[in-house]
Amino acid sequence: MKKTPLIALFIFFYSFVYSQNLYPEKYLNCHLVSFCLDCGDILAMPPKTFVEEVNNSFDKKRLAEIKGVIETQILIDENGKPCLISALNKTNVASKKLNLEKVINTTSFWEPAISKNKPRNSSVSFIFEFEGGSFSVRRRVFDFKNQGNMKSVGMPEIKGTDEEKLSKKWRLFKQDNSELPWDMTRAIANDLDNNIWIGTDNGIVKIEKEKWQHFNSQNTNINPKAYNKNQTESVRDLEVDQENNKWFAIGWNVYKYDNKNWTKYDSINSPISWARKLFVDYKNNIWFTSWRGVAKFDGNKWSNFTKQNSNLPSDKTLGVYVDKKDRIWIGTFEGNVIIEKGITKLLDDKKSPLSKAFISKVYEDKGENLWFDLSNDKSDEAGIYKLDTAGNWTRIVHPNAKMFRENAINDFYLDETEQVLWLTLNGVGILNYDLKTKKWETYTNQNSNVPSIHCEKITKDRNGSIWVATYAGVVKTE
Repeated sequence: MKKTPLIALFIFFYSFVYSQNLYPEKYLNCHLVSFCLDCGDILAMPPKTFVEEVNNSFDKKRLAEIKGVIETQILIDENGKPCLISALNKTNVASKKLNLEKVINTTSFWEPAISKNKPRNSSVSFIFEFEGGSFSVRRRVFDFKNQGNMKSVGMPEIKGTDEEKLSKKWRLFKQDNSELPWDMTRAIANDLDNNIWIGTDNGIVKIEKEKWQHFNSQNTNINPKAYNKNQTESVRDLEVDQENNKWFAIGWNVYKYDNKNWTKYDSINSPISWARKLFVDYKNNIWFTSWRGVAKFDGNKWSNFTKQNSNLPSDKTLGVYVDKKDRIWIGTFEGNVIIEKGITKLLDDKKSPLSKAFISKVYEDKGENLWFDLSNDKSDEAGIYKLDTAGNWTRIVHPNAKMFRENAINDFYLDETEQVLWLTLNGVGILNYDLKTKKWETYTNQNSNVPSIHCEKITKDRNGSIWVATYAGVVKTE
């Protein structure tokens, strides 16, 4: 086995400070909420035996057949314990088959990052290159002082539909052909006035009748990035409530824009601590999932739902939804619950898909059927399900069995007018499923104007166009 020393790779790259995943393949077993990216007066350093330990942990048969590159983001806590938090696998062997998470997490303790003579939590990026039964390792070094517009394109893991068979064309908005301030985008929504709102990794955009308006740390109270005061913190999620207020999950905080004033909700004036997802229920309550349970805001007071006060299986929550019967559905990383009339019930019926994967998103259609996006990278049961009013489950099945097993659904949108289900699939692109004809279409950056394999939130405007935020710009159907 060839042992290769760790070397530094100097590139310009974007930073995900405040607990962001650097890569699209996410791992959920790290318990820290607060950490910074490759920070400290003294950076975190691996043990001298790191390469040898990794080599001994890999299955030798897999190691002999693997070719390509895996980029990893490793969380190092203040005690030096390593934990894989995200990865980008560009090899011919899936990370699951390599047992990548266990390989990284069982290595010896590191030297943690040091700031002002105190250890701190940080994450580092290490790149593994595999060839001929051996591998080399290098460390990605981030230069936060020299950064331009950033994007991530990638190669689709699954082949898209033949271009001539696609029913939609996409128009692409990016920094060099529009007023988009940053190509890396995650959140998008259509407000009550038919304006499009886009959350980027460097500012917010409002598109009103083709006129673009910008919001950032220079003209709002949104925090700038810690390492660059000229840039704005990344927008992770965005929702519009029934009074046309806009809500944004940005950095540690949540911001509300009432079309005139900006209000910040942080740990001082709210129970919010790094909200993951936002949800507006039919009574106009705003809900926030986090690693400290679920928070609810009714416009005046806050409520918390946690393991301690509501019998949640875990405080690490993924999705929340309130249906028209006032049932609260909560997905945690250790199981799902439903809260009805104050009573929490664990959804562990083995006949139900809710016992096998975690609630990420729910939508109630006009017929009061519930549509679930269930997530679980350790289960073949992940995917989209419909629960009808009679209590029957229907799974939305794709002819390619690998589609939802190996690629996580980031968002879905049920277009009830057109009877089409839209999905963004991590590592692939955009999918649509015609509920009438039962036909699928897969849009990637190889067969369409969709610019990236990393696509996030979806919305629809009143003109019938579908909009999608991606890591390399925003697209809308023409």
